[in-house]
Amino acid sequence: MEKMSKRERVEATMAFQETDRTPVYDLFLHDGCIKYFTGKYAPVGEAGIRLKCQTIHSMLDMTRSADAGPRTPGRREDEDGFVELYERWIELGIEKRPFDCVMEAEQWLEQKIERMEQTYKNEDISAECEAFLTRFRQIQRYIGDDTVVLLRQSGTGLDELRYRLGLELFSYLSADRPELIAAYLDLHTRMEIRMIHAVADASLSPCALTYGDIAMKGTLLHSPEWLRKEFFPRLKLLNAAYHEHGIKCLFHSDGYLMPVMNDLLETGIDGLNPIETAAGMAVRELRRQYGSRLFLAGGIDMSQLLSGGEPEEVKRICKETIAEAGAGYFIGSTTELENTAKLENVLAMLREAGMEV
Repeated sequence: MEKMSKRERVEATMAFQETDRTPVYDLFLHDGCIKYFTGKYAPVGEAGIRLKCQTIHSMLDMTRSADAGPRTPGRREDEDGFVELYERWIELGIEKRPFDCVMEAEQWLEQKIERMEQTYKNEDISAECEAFLTRFRQIQRYIGDDTVVLLRQSGTGLDELRYRLGLELFSYLSADRPELIAAYLDLHTRMEIRMIHAVADASLSPCALTYGDIAMKGTLLHSPEWLRKEFFPRLKLLNAAYHEHGIKCLFHSDGYLMPVMNDLLETGIDGLNPIETAAGMAVRELRRQYGSRLFLAGGIDMSQLLSGGEPEEVKRICKETIAEAGAGYFIGSTTELENTAKLENVLAMLREAGMEV
């Protein structure tokens, strides 16, 4: 088959058409790969982002968060008083919150919603949209070819609020003040939909990420009933907004999603990522049950295989997964390609996908 461009390969895969090789999709945060493909160690700042993008050019057909570069490890405090710890590539979590109990968390959330309402009512988002599009085009130039960068990452606010409150306080407020949780999710979703309609352009990217980490190993983080009331209807609105612009939606959630897969399909998702095998997900079972209703991205275990396995084992698993998935599959890790993955294992995965690296 004649060699395809990356965008052609991505669009054909999302349409379940034949491709010249298996496309590769991942979130990329790997110093060893940067050194392998560029010969340099990525510094902090814009120069590090450039090297990351140069490596993406060599490795991936589709990616997201390409503008997130390496940082000096440390801590930072945001405008709300949350102190977060972070390493070179990843956040480590919240060290300090501006509240210590349910009552204080409730007061913080009420004030947060009031500020969001004022922002939504009064804010002219034209400058924000222009800045977003300018940066997106700049990152595309850094990558330097037709590698597909997911246009935007859109959530309902569930992940952000649960992270800010912590799971325990989030659970208490969900039980005691469900209308407060719903008000935050409504506002966040409406604000995101406004941004989608302002920046969506299928010529920039044929795909966007909609997300919500709603599961963990072997089970869901929230009951199916709660998700059907508070999460899925808002996710459906996000997917519909992108579809109005001819953009497909790759949905991301870690964990075991099988109990609510039919609900997810009803929200209009087009693809699923990362297919966390260590949590109980399986490419073979997804393809058996849902066929060409869902393109798949991921499925190559990061927690043990890419981090602790050997290249021959990686090659075998990748070959089996590609065969099980058939058309409509992007090979990639079950989380992100980060520094715990062995370089030789990452290269083995890329070679099994048909890349010359």
